[in-house]
Amino acid sequence: MRYLLTVLMVLMLMAGCATTSKDKKTAGPVQGPATEEAKISASLECLKIATEARKKGNISAEKVALDLALKYLREVDTENRQVLNDSTEILRSIIAISGFEYASKESYELLVVYMEMQNAYADHDSEKIKALKVTLDAKFENARSATAEAKQKKIEALGKEVTIKKDDTRKQGEPDSGSALLSIYTVKKGETLPSVAARHDIYNDSYMWPLIYKANRDQIKDPKVLYGGQELKIPRDMSLEEIIQARREAGASEPEKIPKDALIPRRTK
Repeated sequence: MRYLLTVLMVLMLMAGCATTSKDKKTAGPVQGPATEEAKISASLECLKIATEARKKGNISAEKVALDLALKYLREVDTENRQVLNDSTEILRSIIAISGFEYASKESYELLVVYMEMQNAYADHDSEKIKALKVTLDAKFENARSATAEAKQKKIEALGKEVTIKKDDTRKQGEPDSGSALLSIYTVKKGETLPSVAARHDIYNDSYMWPLIYKANRDQIKDPKVLYGGQELKIPRDMSLEEIIQARREAGASEPEKIPKDALIPRRTK
């Protein structure tokens, strides 16, 4: 008989904890509270019932009520923890796209909100966590958009830089198509004939320096000595035989094998 009374009391406790005072008038079959607010309310109700059961010496009913109270509280904590986990993934995604590098202001604003969510979680403040999650989502969109925009601007800037460098290269000695005129190069301090010939806008081959030397004998007394400020004529109308001969004179091991990247003068016969 005592066992049956205990079972009956447990069922009544489950029904009482599973519905809030607002729900009791319309409650049907016993179901767990659906919303976070209802779970917290049910947990408090169970704690009250556990207290009354203890006063009456009903240890079994007290244990059931306490277990239910803890169950509902764990469910609330699980929801908050999931929100926090989702927020952590959002922060990781910003790090993955280098948000703190390209959009530092927006990314750090996102981080501040995330830290506030951590504090709210430690305080078990579910309402604040929900409010902060809305703010976090908005900050995330700002950071992601700002990062994408900054990356695009950098790509465009790099593209312009490459174009400018190509234009500068053309202006510094690349001859016009079909032109038989000699280009001019101004020597910089410390340069030598091989280093000048090796420039990508001259010949791109250091062994072709004798071509420059022969075209500037009027101002180069010693091929090993150049002076800063000298303006050298750069031959652009040489035969293939002259190129090979220049490479041979410069000491190339295989003068006939002209590098594929070398700038070959216009005339090759």
